[in-house]
Amino acid sequence: MLLRSLGVLALATSSCALQWFPVNSKGEIPLEIEPFEKGQEVQFDCIQRNIDNGEHKFDQQNKIIYGPFPKCKETSKPFSFAYGVNQDINCTIEFSDELYHLFQLYIHEDAPFSCRLPLSSEMLSIEKGGAYIPFTFNFRGEISESHLDIDSSMNVLITKPSNDLAEQYTFISAVAFGSGTNTTRIVIGEELTLNFAIRWFDSLSVKGKTGYDLPYDDGFYKFPMSFIPMSYTVFYSYISLTSVVTALMTLLITYKWVNQKRRYMPLDNESKQD
Repeated sequence: MLLRSLGVLALATSSCALQWFPVNSKGEIPLEIEPFEKGQEVQFDCIQRNIDNGEHKFDQQNKIIYGPFPKCKETSKPFSFAYGVNQDINCTIEFSDELYHLFQLYIHEDAPFSCRLPLSSEMLSIEKGGAYIPFTFNFRGEISESHLDIDSSMNVLITKPSNDLAEQYTFISAVAFGSGTNTTRIVIGEELTLNFAIRWFDSLSVKGKTGYDLPYDDGFYKFPMSFIPMSYTVFYSYISLTSVVTALMTLLITYKWVNQKRRYMPLDNESKQD
């Protein structure tokens, strides 16, 4: 316990005065979190905004009100995803009058579509004061007087700790952004299918300090100058598949070559007669 306290104190009082991110509601480093499990459904919430000016909504305690992402027609539940799994997900949402006017603000960049991912998988961890990671959706398109043109193709990039330790299954960063070359025309009352391509990064090298007793390694999870944008799990799967295919092709070619040699090889009796 003493070593843990000394490690956290050393991080907080370093020469650069660096502060660990994220912290909980008390401003403390979340030393103990309940990790996610591979494939576990990740639910998150988003800031609720006023449609007239995009300002946050507040409750009676003057706290920002959060609510779920719009419901997907495919599942009848708010959009969610599986932890640590690369996947493509369709989410069809209906544009009520309120959501339509909010998207006018989002596309015009008058207000961000701001959400948050809990650092811990514990039920209601954020409500209990737990730390969270910002998760912003950058929708793009064009605003017209009679309709909206929205890019429905969204890349979702999520960074997790660069190891495969189950006790560190949490988040470093996350962002979603429009990545298509086409838009869909939407008016109030219509539906739009959002196409999410979710990709996880768990192979980024950490450029910073390590060794402290923290939720995960401390430092800059930096993209290298050139890298393969996939997780270790997917990368090793491709390597294994390539090895198996190569071995089968080699076996097939060798088998055909041996058969051909046997087909044209003279028998002993015929050789003697010659």
